[in-house]
Amino acid sequence: MVTTTHMKIFKGTGIYMAVTIFVLVAYSFVLRFVKNRPEKDNAAPVAADSSKVAQKKTAMIADSSLSVAYLVGQFDPAKDTTFIRTDNEYANSDQMYLKKEAYLAFIRMFYAAQKDGVKIFIVSATRNFAYQKGIWEAKWNGSRLVENKNLASTIKDPVERALKILKYSSMPGTSRHHWGTDMDLNSMDPKYFESANGKKVYEWLSKNASDYGFCQPYTAKGTSRPDGYEEEKWHWSYLPLASNCMKQYLNKVKYSDIAGFKGAETAEKIGVIEKYVKSVNCK
Repeated sequence: MVTTTHMKIFKGTGIYMAVTIFVLVAYSFVLRFVKNRPEKDNAAPVAADSSKVAQKKTAMIADSSLSVAYLVGQFDPAKDTTFIRTDNEYANSDQMYLKKEAYLAFIRMFYAAQKDGVKIFIVSATRNFAYQKGIWEAKWNGSRLVENKNLASTIKDPVERALKILKYSSMPGTSRHHWGTDMDLNSMDPKYFESANGKKVYEWLSKNASDYGFCQPYTAKGTSRPDGYEEEKWHWSYLPLASNCMKQYLNKVKYSDIAGFKGAETAEKIGVIEKYVKSVNCK
């Protein structure tokens, strides 16, 4: 006969056995985990994290260290993965290239301007050495007129001819457009910015472009900028990238690197690095 006392004993014994079994299973699991655990299970993640940090720092150094070839435009932006091709929505051609960061900043600025009823778009972007050489030599040999004049026939002195071209066009190897950080907006005709729409565009850019990282490098010449190119209201530079390019250009590029085009011998005589590359409103 099973009494109430017996039931309590059985019940208590069952609970005890269940607890005992649970403890044994848990202990067995812990022993197995400890036995199979790597001796330095905490060291690996630390080493991996340290390696990632080191790699990131190395990448940052590499990104900020630019080659002379890049600085003078001796590369193809279409083959450079840090560049991106423009889209017809934001430019008048889908065959131009810009540094990705500069292009994305422009797109943000594009929509901000659009919200304010202002239309801005890219008309010229990256121009590498070969591209700039084509522009320069066409003006140098007279196949492209400058102020309706054939410079090859009207200006014989090389320095004087170069200075005439330098009013608005850079020598190959000296243009900010080499870097993929600079762009021309809406029109490269000064008269456009005298029109009602052109004035509206320029006023908006003057007031808001800095909010998106952009600066007008070639403002009106005067006491603060006595040398260099004439004012270019269309030319805007993305400073978060361009500032580093400028700094490294001035530290690395020599006059011997500015070569390979007609009239290159005039570069040092004119002092094109000191009087044109450096002569900007923003650095």
